[in-house]
Amino acid sequence: MDTAFEIETRAVFDRYQRLQEDDEHIFSRLVSLIDEEYFGFDPGGFDGLNILDAGCGSNANASYAFLEKGAAKVTSLELGGDWMDCAARRLSKFGARSSLVGGSVLNLPFDDNSFDFVHCAGVLPHTADPRKGFDELARVTRAGGHLFLTIMGTGNGVLYRCINHLRELYASDAQFRQTVDNLDGRTAQEALDWVFTIKNGHERPLLHGEEDFLRSLFDDDLFVTLRDRFQAPTYHEFAFTEQQMRDWYRENGFDGVRRVSRYTKGFKNLRRFLAPMYLHYDHPLAVFWFGDGCIQMIAVKASESL
Repeated sequence: MDTAFEIETRAVFDRYQRLQEDDEHIFSRLVSLIDEEYFGFDPGGFDGLNILDAGCGSNANASYAFLEKGAAKVTSLELGGDWMDCAARRLSKFGARSSLVGGSVLNLPFDDNSFDFVHCAGVLPHTADPRKGFDELARVTRAGGHLFLTIMGTGNGVLYRCINHLRELYASDAQFRQTVDNLDGRTAQEALDWVFTIKNGHERPLLHGEEDFLRSLFDDDLFVTLRDRFQAPTYHEFAFTEQQMRDWYRENGFDGVRRVSRYTKGFKNLRRFLAPMYLHYDHPLAVFWFGDGCIQMIAVKASESL
């Protein structure tokens, strides 16, 4: 049975994922995250696969990408059914190759060894029992199939420590909560209007184009991400390590466990300057800001789970 905070999390995510679906740039950026090279596959490596996108989100962007790149069938799973109208707007063009299913990663409604590829991005930290969810994902992966997972690492970097503190403030301070809830590209630009009006009344710009540059750092795409970090009921305080994830894979009969990373393209906001640290997550600067970072791992199921 889904817990209250999991249902609340789904409602929070539904709001911002619908905004992502409505914005062609954001949706296209999310779709571009799925490619064969990233997962270590040859070109055309998704062709003919039966894929589960577990915790697909209301806009099911990863499901869309897998289908576009040749998957035979993609099952998109998310809590409840209120999200399906949003996902269907993008996925209906794929016909019977796309299937929308209401369900929880903690109790997947599928037989053992059902899927060639299981994709679960950023879902487990928002559940009551992340380990149980992982075991379920492993159970439905067939022998010889792949399980891909992203999960937030320990919050021992400066940025994640700040986020955890601000999450506490969001929960306890009504004024701060209202400010966060109202954050978007428009309110950011209005704030910058005020800043530059006052500033330019007292001094000339130090650098050519500095106003345009500063404005470019803040857009709706950025604030959707920030609201997610503050509004989601739980992130288990970013309490996971790479070694822990390797152990979970090993204990479920997986071989060739690999941590993967990428240079995330397509950002128009300040996150474009963080992209080098997303790629080189073990660089001292990246470790300083993000600690263990966003752990992204993939492995092959060599045998049935013990």
